Amino acid sequence: MKKYILYVLSALLVLFTSCDSYLDTETYNQIYTEDAFTSPSDVKAARNGLYYLLGTYRFVGKNVIAVGDFSSDISVADGSSGHFVRFNNYTIADSDAELEEIWYYGYRVVNNATKIINGIDALLTDESSSDTDKDLLYQYKAEAFGIRAFAYFHLVNVFGLPYGVDNNPHGGLVLMDKVAIEPEENVSRSSVEDTYSQILADIKSSIDTYMLTVQESNEFYFSKAAVYALSARVKLYMKDFDGAIADATESLKIKEPSELSDEDYLAMWSSLNISEEDIFTIAKTEDDNLSANSLNTLYGSYGGWFTEEFLADFEKTDARLALFQSGNLLVKFGGIPTSKATSNIPQFRVSEMKLIIAEAEAMNDQLTNAQNALIYTAKRDSAITSVGDLPDTKDELLSFIAKERKRELFAEGHRYYDARRTGEKITVANGKFPDFDIQNFVFPIPSDEINSGFQCEQNEGWFDFLP
Repeated sequence: MKKYILYVLSALLVLFTSCDSYLDTETYNQIYTEDAFTSPSDVKAARNGLYYLLGTYRFVGKNVIAVGDFSSDISVADGSSGHFVRFNNYTIADSDAELEEIWYYGYRVVNNATKIINGIDALLTDESSSDTDKDLLYQYKAEAFGIRAFAYFHLVNVFGLPYGVDNNPHGGLVLMDKVAIEPEENVSRSSVEDTYSQILADIKSSIDTYMLTVQESNEFYFSKAAVYALSARVKLYMKDFDGAIADATESLKIKEPSELSDEDYLAMWSSLNISEEDIFTIAKTEDDNLSANSLNTLYGSYGGWFTEEFLADFEKTDARLALFQSGNLLVKFGGIPTSKATSNIPQFRVSEMKLIIAEAEAMNDQLTNAQNALIYTAKRDSAITSVGDLPDTKDELLSFIAKERKRELFAEGHRYYDARRTGEKITVANGKFPDFDIQNFVFPIPSDEINSGFQCEQNEGWFDFLP
């Protein structure tokens, strides 16, 4: 793991900020070990840097999301721009820069979170730490566990097969728990099942740690509501439907959202303020100067668009059609009036939790419960006014929910991962490859990682399952 994981371990960059925001990254310093943390302010600075790394366009700020859309059946990349065209056409190579960035920055998040957790543990045993200090440290520790679980979840869904499909003992991730991997140490990937076990363990550690603090975070930070939202998504992917329902319900209980009108729902996409929809969102400002690296640019000057088949899933009475411009260009991440490249990037939303509950209840044959959850988003089509307008058989309801997830979550990176976890065969490359069995496909580990000589296993035969 020479170029990626081990390099990061030997030169750990943590970004320092001077205010309670991880967006100010002008000042920085380097922390090489957890021993460098001497106070809660050190930990706070490192935690803010962790959010910066998580939200970079190289990880969940764009790349992971764009892969989820352009590798699916809803988005089309413009060949003249070259951006995400290889993913869209499935002419993928193990040297693709976007895969390298996802791997590298995902592991930077994992490694930094591990260092922060260990540094906090050392401070918590320091007799000089006050109760106020410990309260803050527990908050930061809970956030770090949640963020590490979130990073693992994305990494395993890009570089591993879906949960329950893979029987390869080396098909998951290289895991860090209590101890970080040392430089020049040989490594081995765990199984997908073991990776999910680690994710669930980190989620539990986060929730348990939140029980030790009275601190509360807003939706720009990985709050307890965000941890439960992550747990709900993870358990849906694992087909633990009871668990998914319970955790999505708990996330909503903590959030206590007010329902948005269609007008307010549409307006939230052009605002940098926290909305009633947000459970956890990556905050952006004009100072980020994203320009070509924004989601909006992929569908704007880089020419990406949405398939006609996907647009046909919307009825003309659906308010969400206003999130498209000129038929199929994107307004959802269309920026703010003074900067078209600046948009917050929601990672967990109230609507997703409702859709998780709806799908899990339907899978459990609780159709009335499923309808009651589904109506929250479905009535954005004004022709649907009550649960009586929704399908009332299990198969029809699940089909509607799958389409509703596309309608509600498009451009947020869910579609590729949804099709893989459910086994739905889809048409990719704008109709070029129909009935693609996407559940058996997995992206390759970056070649630089494999060639570093530290025994990280490749996804053998990954190219055999290209469409």
